[in-house]
Amino acid sequence: MGVSENYKGLILAVCSSGFIGASFILKKKGLKRAASRGTRA
Repeated sequence: MGVSENYKGLILAVCSSGFIGASFILKKKGLKRAASRGTRA
């Protein structure tokens, strides 16, 4: 494995964890908004 392949893997890992974190935050915001309206998800 070359150095560039290691960087590719690292970038992919960081991007995927970033997307997972963003989707988790969006889900929490959506649940809070739904709870404030009184509708259950």
